[in-house]
Amino acid sequence: MTPKEYLQQYGTAMRRIRAISDHLAELRAIAENLRTEDGHRVELDAAVANLVDTERKVSAEVAKLCKLETEIACTIDRMQEPYRTLLYERYINGKTWEQVAVSMNYSYVHVVHNLHPKALKTVRDLIAFNT
Repeated sequence: MTPKEYLQQYGTAMRRIRAISDHLAELRAIAENLRTEDGHRVELDAAVANLVDTERKVSAEVAKLCKLETEIACTIDRMQEPYRTLLYERYINGKTWEQVAVSMNYSYVHVVHNLHPKALKTVRDLIAFNT
């Protein structure tokens, strides 16, 4: 895995957590809308069982993703400035390269062609050191 792929896992994990949360909200809404009349009792029981099963799976998935997020954030925290800020802005806050350059008061070219490659090299060294 390249340093860039390693860092991109953070955004992927965050999107996955949001998708899982949205799915759970949909399941809860379905379960709440089912009536408890005699004819619909089986549907309600099935919906609740599905919701409970999904919540268990989600809890395990979210715990795994949170651990990954923490690991990536800790890796970035170990870096020196301006690399730390650059990587936080891009990979944690999800800003575009243009937004990163403006917020750091650098040119786009300097951020993309100078700072970012150096930051990725530092991440690669940190990852290699930890393994």
